[in-house]
Amino acid sequence: MDNQTEKRKILIVDDMELNRALLCEMFQTKYTIYEAENGAQTLEILERESENIAVVLLDLIMPVLDGFGVLTEMERMGLAGRVPVIMITAENSEGVMQRGYEMGAADIVTKPFNPNIVIQRVHNIIEQYTQKLHLRQLVAEQTRALREQAEKMRENSAQMIDTLSSIIEFKNTESVSHIHNVRVITRLLLAEFAKNHSEYGLSDSLIEIISEAAAMHDIGKVAIPDNILNKPGRLTDEEFEIMKTHTSRGSEILMELSGVQNLAYYDYCYDICRHHHERWDGGGYPDGLVGNEISIWAQAVSLADVYDALTSKRVYKDAYTHETAVQMILDGECGVFNPQLIECFMTALPELNRSMKGGEMLTSTVTAPGEVSMPEKKKKEAHGDLSSRTLYLLEQERQKYQILSELSDELIFEYDLRADKLTFSDRFQILTGKDPLFPQISRLLSDETLVNAEDQRRLFKKLERITPDRPTCKAELRINLDGEGFQWYQVYLYPIWDMEFEPICVSYIGKLINVEESKQRSLMLKKEAESDPLTGLLNQRAMREQSILVLKDRRIQNAALCFADVDNFKSVNDDRGHLFGDMVLKEVAEILTSSVRHTDLVGRVGGDEFLILFHDIIDQRDIERRVSAICKKLNKRFNSYGITGSLGISRYPQDGEDFDTLLQKADQALYHSKDLGKNQYKVYDASCANRPFRSSLTRVDNYNEKIEEMARELKNITSS
Repeated sequence: MDNQTEKRKILIVDDMELNRALLCEMFQTKYTIYEAENGAQTLEILERESENIAVVLLDLIMPVLDGFGVLTEMERMGLAGRVPVIMITAENSEGVMQRGYEMGAADIVTKPFNPNIVIQRVHNIIEQYTQKLHLRQLVAEQTRALREQAEKMRENSAQMIDTLSSIIEFKNTESVSHIHNVRVITRLLLAEFAKNHSEYGLSDSLIEIISEAAAMHDIGKVAIPDNILNKPGRLTDEEFEIMKTHTSRGSEILMELSGVQNLAYYDYCYDICRHHHERWDGGGYPDGLVGNEISIWAQAVSLADVYDALTSKRVYKDAYTHETAVQMILDGECGVFNPQLIECFMTALPELNRSMKGGEMLTSTVTAPGEVSMPEKKKKEAHGDLSSRTLYLLEQERQKYQILSELSDELIFEYDLRADKLTFSDRFQILTGKDPLFPQISRLLSDETLVNAEDQRRLFKKLERITPDRPTCKAELRINLDGEGFQWYQVYLYPIWDMEFEPICVSYIGKLINVEESKQRSLMLKKEAESDPLTGLLNQRAMREQSILVLKDRRIQNAALCFADVDNFKSVNDDRGHLFGDMVLKEVAEILTSSVRHTDLVGRVGGDEFLILFHDIIDQRDIERRVSAICKKLNKRFNSYGITGSLGISRYPQDGEDFDTLLQKADQALYHSKDLGKNQYKVYDASCANRPFRSSLTRVDNYNEKIEEMARELKNITSS
């Protein structure tokens, strides 16, 4: 690194301290960092240091003076074009981006940002502006920039691993040197294994990457309660089950750190983190892998982890000697390991002993409260105060998220599209007793016993319409969450976008809210509002609305509307009383309901008037057969009381294509049949055409129309 690079300074401007800290982490090893939390502070720093600042990372939305205001002032100060500005904003509309470029921004990065992409863009912008000022050194600068870029990427990758690993040391007082020891042992084991197993392709560079990735094996312990993690005695069965979850929780943490996934270490970190407690005989966890289903690097870390745990002091035990630890491993007291790996372990024992005696291996000890261990000191020297600051802020955010999730009755989840994995918050396990992690969720959703198929299709159609400009989705689903049956849930989904080239949805953050009780109450109220209180059939308004919907369905080819009236009902009602009349109407409703299919509609639309909408009628003989059977049933049941039934039928689409037309013609056919003699039916034809409306349904509709018309006139008078 030359003196010019050492003098380069980056100005990071954002009103959120965590955002500034994360950006500082990316660049602090190569640049001097200035920070500002609003536009006014930015301008003060630019006045003093504009000659030395290589780039400004500028947030858009800030108090005092926003990002656009800063660009305006930089133009006035004559800094536009001299000091490059990269705007970092959550606003990704074309208008905002176009305005930013027009006002002089060199680049625009959208939040949430990918660290590797931000690093790359910052380096590119700096180099572009450097080239403008140093045209004579163009070739030399490009060569050096590429070389430095590769080195920076490697160092930043290692730094990310160290930073994440240090979280474990912060959480678990027993892991001060454990991570370092596991790295060394893993390196020795794989180097020995590679000598006789070339088929695994374990090159020196790959072994180095794997040994660095081994540092991540216990990252999931940040999610384990302190009282279990640092318990001085033996864990109970329940506590051990919780402790075991550090493997799956660790892999979940890695999946959520989108910035780490592009690092060379990531695949090895994830595999080691999840599978370093699997065993050769299938007796491990969390996935119960057997034999070579477990990657060789996860096997190596597993053996290294066990050996270091045995030879290190813990709060619940003293350290075993090297010889005792080896014998315990060979005797299978710590689980079954790959025999080939055990052979390599035995071959590497002399080198392992030399490493121990030479001081490369460190025995883990418990650090007293307030005491800074040697590895922590080295980390602080390597990363400076900013790393501690970032870890502190991240831990604060993690705790806030956890508290908010626990306080809420909602089930929070993340769906990773690339990994096809659904992960719920801890509350899911509390409520259902199930693992909150669902891998291969698309395959699970194909099982219609989990999510109602119709609701699922409706949800997917809504998801297809999500864009960065329309970023939310809300739907109601019937879900069999606990295996006890379907219940209604509201689901809210918020997409996470990869904005590197074009917006690509990579995951969803969402929440589930159980609305079964309110849904059933709503359905009950809706049913009550649509039902005739005496017969339970559809009432007049519901019959009309649902019939209109059916007739609008393009799949309906032929239908018939049947208007039924109870003959002589008034006289029987007067002679025998209203209770008897109500009984008659209920039995009429039962006869009508039993005479139709479940897809047909039946409603009571007046005192003794009923409507039936028949679906999918074959021909006129079909409808005549159906209504003739209804007449016979009514006559058989009520003839002794002098009660019969008259019916009028109109056909769709022959007699009309809308409900009102069909109703009018069914009404005319009904009263034509009464004039010819009761206890019969009539299908509408030309002989019915001149008859007036006489049904109560028609009168009520006309009355409602007059009321609405009077209301409109009154409104017009009031407004004038």
